[in-house]
Amino acid sequence: MPNRDIARVFIRDGLVSLIVLLFAYGAFDDITTDNATSFRFEYGMLAACALWLGSVGLRLLRLGHRRLGIASLAILGGALWGQRAIGPNPTPHFWPGYLITLGAFLWFLALAVGLLVRGSRTATAADR
Repeated sequence: MPNRDIARVFIRDGLVSLIVLLFAYGAFDDITTDNATSFRFEYGMLAACALWLGSVGLRLLRLGHRRLGIASLAILGGALWGQRAIGPNPTPHFWPGYLITLGAFLWFLALAVGLLVRGSRTATAADR
């Protein structure tokens, strides 16, 4: 894949990941602060976010960024496990779940920013 195409993929994945993380934050915020009895929409949104972030991890693997891809998929798996502890009116009865989910959110935020930076640098290098 030419450098210009890789740059586009990184920039697209970084931008979409930032948007996805905003939706995930909104879903978690709604789940933890709302008094509703069902959160089907929010959990559906979280599932869609997980699918996107998983696809980013797989794409990193395919593009030869093995460590980032494996780490992303492992961290996503941890977040899927940890999110079960987060519910309405959160009480920290299961701290590992909260910490793992927060860590995953921060990981993917850093990854999205890193993809944007790497994509812009690759695009600049391709223009030379």
